[in-house]
Amino acid sequence: MRINPGDSVVIEPGGKIAAGPMRRELGVLYAEIDLERVGIARRSLDVAGHYARPDIFQLHVNTGALKPVEFQPSE
Repeated sequence: MRINPGDSVVIEPGGKIAAGPMRRELGVLYAEIDLERVGIARRSLDVAGHYARPDIFQLHVNTGALKPVEFQPSE
């Protein structure tokens, strides 16, 4: 698949094209956002599927106490 420089398109969460594509012309694409659908799309995030790949994604949590400010000596 090749993506051409300058090509623009707005895609809805379900994959439908909401605006565009704009190919060789210059301009601004506008699309309305349904805020109710934003929440639905976020809740459908597949955390048990392809996002749960330990070979790609890792979470590291520092549980130790940290100083609010730490100054580094200048060289």
